[in-house]
Amino acid sequence: MIFLVLVWLLVIPVNLIQSNIEDIVAHSGNSNMRLDIEGLNKGLFFSLFADKLHLTIDNTPAVDIIEFKGRFAPGSLLRGTLGASVTGEIADGDMNGTFQLPAEGDIKIEKAELKKIAYLNRFGLDISGQAYADINIHNQKIDIQFKVPDLNIDESSTIIPLISTFRTIQGAVTIIDNQVRIDSISLEGDKGYARLKGNIVNNRMDLAIELMPDRDKLNALESMMLGKYIVSPGFYVVPLKGLLP
Repeated sequence: MIFLVLVWLLVIPVNLIQSNIEDIVAHSGNSNMRLDIEGLNKGLFFSLFADKLHLTIDNTPAVDIIEFKGRFAPGSLLRGTLGASVTGEIADGDMNGTFQLPAEGDIKIEKAELKKIAYLNRFGLDISGQAYADINIHNQKIDIQFKVPDLNIDESSTIIPLISTFRTIQGAVTIIDNQVRIDSISLEGDKGYARLKGNIVNNRMDLAIELMPDRDKLNALESMMLGKYIVSPGFYVVPLKGLLP
């Protein structure tokens, strides 16, 4: 153990650790992600500290993680693997998790502010609320379960009927290479329910929002907007197709 500590402190350079971590991210998810690390330093007992981790997806700023801390498990090194626990602050919320590098991990996020997740800006929505998520990474597959119990969407930022009336959203998404699969996303609000389903492949949407409003709570304008999407009484489907913004 003393030998491993000495190797960690004296032999392994910080820039090698940084380049390896950044390369692992760059070669995952069909190489559409990039991680830039600022202020990385080593600590005792296989620990790492960084001022900021800046994640980019499809050349678009996605999210920053600040006050990052990581600790490698010496036992995993003896088994020929590389395991680590990590903590940090993401969009004013908390992040913690474990990794078995290069391609296994579980991450929990609590109270992340949607307004501070830069990647959401590409969808053209003025959206706020605190997000909770559990993320599981297995090779090239990422499973995400999430909920936002205090959702707020500015109605002026979208033409989707009733979208601004929903107050909670929860669901599950799977990412495999360049495909995002909507397994189950549900929305609930003052005027009814909705489901989002479909896929995004190579940044091209093939999605649909199924709306099930309470007709007694709709005003005249909302009823008119929904009219062209009617499938059956009380059930409407709004298609979302084409390239992501």
